[in-house]
Amino acid sequence: MASNLECVGLGFDDRDDFQRFIADALRTADVLGRDGDLTVHRWQDPSGARIVVATRGRQIVEFLPSYAGTPGPLLADVHNANDEVTIADVVDKDGEKVGMLAAEFEQRRLLPTAPSGGLATVVALGVDVAVHADAAAFAASDDSLLSPRSSDDPDEPPAHYVENGWPWPPRMAASSFISYGVFGAPENAEAYARLNGTVLHAARKTVAATGQQFITARVQCGVFETDVCLPAAADTPDPVPGNVIAGTVFLVASLPQLPPPSKRGFLPWRR
Repeated sequence: MASNLECVGLGFDDRDDFQRFIADALRTADVLGRDGDLTVHRWQDPSGARIVVATRGRQIVEFLPSYAGTPGPLLADVHNANDEVTIADVVDKDGEKVGMLAAEFEQRRLLPTAPSGGLATVVALGVDVAVHADAAAFAASDDSLLSPRSSDDPDEPPAHYVENGWPWPPRMAASSFISYGVFGAPENAEAYARLNGTVLHAARKTVAATGQQFITARVQCGVFETDVCLPAAADTPDPVPGNVIAGTVFLVASLPQLPPPSKRGFLPWRR
């Protein structure tokens, strides 16, 4: 599995090197906002790679790798679920709920007490994904199975599967999405999701600050579009339109505009 940092070209083998990078980044970072004595900074490389850093005085409290993606889903009822993860409804242009997602938001510390919303950028860090040639290749692979194969699975489909013409064993579509964090108790929510996205376009980026490369792919995954970020070695082929990127991703989101500052309620950061 790749690390979140490697997915945006910010991987470091040495802790001291990473700390020096953070110190340099903070010198040119923008300030997203403040919560008491805590300041939220966002540094962005020309490649679009980002890192969001929270500091208290000279102490680094939190960091979150991200990417300057293109806005995709319209979100509503955006609210913090726990110390790290924010949950939101995905809505259509009429405000009707069409899905949900759980992500770590760049502005989590700056969200108002009341639920908010808006057009959001959602970035999927491809920590454990594979690239398939097309929808047919994905459908024929084990990556499309809804659940891993088991020796206890019946060979023949149940009657209601036959009646409805559903595939057996159950498989996911080449454009589909399950956010694990929206299920179960909010205090246990995490930002991981299972994403199967059909590639619309892709590009290879080089981070000026590190010289490392990563790949960004705009994909359609169910009811919205998102940018998937992948670590890239020199011999890694770039995805092309029609490919299917499938696997486990870590979701990072950003709301371009927040409501005016008001009385806020926050949960402490622990990482």
